[in-house]
Amino acid sequence: MAAFEGWLLKINGQVFPNDLIAFESYKCTPDQIMDLDPYRDGNGELHRNALPHTATSVEFSTHNMYLADVERLNQFIQHGARVQCDVEYWNPNTSSYVSGRFYIADVPYEIINVDEKRKTILYKPIIITITEY
Repeated sequence: MAAFEGWLLKINGQVFPNDLIAFESYKCTPDQIMDLDPYRDGNGELHRNALPHTATSVEFSTHNMYLADVERLNQFIQHGARVQCDVEYWNPNTSSYVSGRFYIADVPYEIINVDEKRKTILYKPIIITITEY
């Protein structure tokens, strides 16, 4: 078991900055069991065909962010990473770091304010969802 090293995520080998994650927003659902064609029979009993591969999902929100921090965030969620990326994450089920192939859902950006004097933009919190294949 690897000891916790102070980071939650690495995307394509780069540690994702904890300061971009809003407190109490980080949610990791590790090792989700997937079924192939589950069904209920005529008596209402559920029949499952649990698959050996499990998948993890990670979701979190940022704080309100100015343009400079959004640019830092975007280094981790470029187009290629949204299609497929290698993610290493802290798995609370095993108290260890685990890695897998993931994709990052498309990210909506909502603007709160444009500061013409300072030449910056203030964004609402951005939700990041990372799902294992």
